[in-house]
Amino acid sequence: MSFRILPVTTLVLGLSSLGFSQQSACKAVEVPVGVISVAGDVFRGLAAEDFVGRVQKRPVAVKTATYDDGPRRVLIVADLGKKLSADSRKAEAEMIQILVASARPEDTFAIMAARGPGQDVNFTADRNAITQALSQSGDGKRGKDPGVLDTVMSGMAWFGSPQPGDAVVVMAYDLEGNHKATPKTVAKALEMAHIRMFGLALGPVQTKNSVATSTVTSTTSQGLAQSKPLVGDAVYHTGDEYFFPLTANSGGLVLGVMNGSIQRTYKIDDLRLLQEVRQKARSVSKMISAYYRMQIEPPQLSHPEDWSLEINGELQKHTQPMFVLYPHELGPC
Repeated sequence: MSFRILPVTTLVLGLSSLGFSQQSACKAVEVPVGVISVAGDVFRGLAAEDFVGRVQKRPVAVKTATYDDGPRRVLIVADLGKKLSADSRKAEAEMIQILVASARPEDTFAIMAARGPGQDVNFTADRNAITQALSQSGDGKRGKDPGVLDTVMSGMAWFGSPQPGDAVVVMAYDLEGNHKATPKTVAKALEMAHIRMFGLALGPVQTKNSVATSTVTSTTSQGLAQSKPLVGDAVYHTGDEYFFPLTANSGGLVLGVMNGSIQRTYKIDDLRLLQEVRQKARSVSKMISAYYRMQIEPPQLSHPEDWSLEINGELQKHTQPMFVLYPHELGPC
């Protein structure tokens, strides 16, 4: 469901105190920008003048903002590791069903299992092949129990030439235990391939660290400040430290689904929890299906810098919150 724009609360990483080499602007570059409500609905109708970009105190010129709801290619990476409870696995299967059912006919999916024997399925319009893949025996070609990030790296090769809106959805307890891949190599690969990464976390997520060494401030474990009903209400200082920055720095987002709080029992037969699981999978589907292809002209930089992107002051006067999802780092030009 889409809406005409109203007010805004933005999701931003803290800015680093870094210097700049020159005053002139770089050539225009394209970045993916999502604008969503607390419930994960996508706002449409925004124009370039509705956004304000800054790197430190310098402006980042927003030249164009084109709404894109074209066909999507979505790679699902599903954790089958021993840390997952039976209820977590049921939640994972439920979310895969929701992602596939929420897609448009022109969308295609691929799926790969991490830390377990599920079958790999390359991009296809066959929904049944995707939903049944994890119950099939794998061929072992990627080695024994490849890690989650190992699997993400393997799966990105399937995309080939980049297409607008390419996305990876990671369902995992954590991102640890990889054989070759590291958070930094995955972050670079996502950037080079223009792929957004989204997460549906089946374990706690730390929000006080970043692959880009910037600081996350005032965000929940789901990465959308302190808002409900889509997000939780706790800031985690423990848990997986890379899930949040890898998704946020690619223009995506991670939502906590299961096992995020030791004060709660997570049973999938709890109707309330089941509804939350389904809602968060639908929200990720919406974020993937529509976004803005934004052309920006940043000032010249000598090295990568964090920047902020907000909605302008006029739209902030309204009441319904909006969240801006975008890659948080600008590179040198």
